[in-house]
Amino acid sequence: MKSTFSAPRIVAATVLFSALMMSGCSVDSVGPPGPAGNANVFSIGLRFEMVDAVINGTVASVQYDVPALTPLVVDEGAILLFFRDQGTWTAMPYTYGVESLELPAVDYTVSFGFGYEVEFLEIFYEVSTDAADITSLPDRNIKMVVIDGFPFGKSSIDLSDWLTVKAFYGLKE
Repeated sequence: MKSTFSAPRIVAATVLFSALMMSGCSVDSVGPPGPAGNANVFSIGLRFEMVDAVINGTVASVQYDVPALTPLVVDEGAILLFFRDQGTWTAMPYTYGVESLELPAVDYTVSFGFGYEVEFLEIFYEVSTDAADITSLPDRNIKMVVIDGFPFGKSSIDLSDWLTVKAFYGLKE
C-alpha cells in the first residue's frame, strides 16, 4: 500500500511538532554566566621514562592510569599528545628515520605513539627492526590535552600544533 501525504497535513504536523518541542523551553531557565575558561578542555603533563618502560621485542611502552579519560572523552571527545624535542612541542604519533654513520640512508624507523581507552593511556616507542637498541631512546616530557566532547560547530583549529591548541583553549604551560 502506497502512503501519500498532502501539503496541508505536512505543514500541520510540522507546526505541531515545533510547538511540542518549544513548549518545554524557557529563557528564564538559563543560569548565570560561569567563570572565564573552558571546563571541557584541559592539559596534563606526563613524563615518559625508559626506566619505567616494559619492553616487548621492538616496542617499549609505559602505561598510565588517567581517570580524566572518561567514557564521554573516549566516545565523543579526543585526546592529543605532544612531546618536547629540541625546544618545540611535536604532535604524536611521530615517526622518524635513523641513519648509520657509514651510509647516509635510513637504517630503521622509530615511531612514538599512544593508545587509550577509559581511564587508561599507553605511550610507546616502536622501532622497525630488532637490531636497534630500543633502550637507548630518550625520555620525553609529554603534554596531553583532553577534550571532553566537541562543541557543536567546532572551530577548525590546527590540532597538531601545541601552541595553537594551548592558545585556542586557554591552557596553561
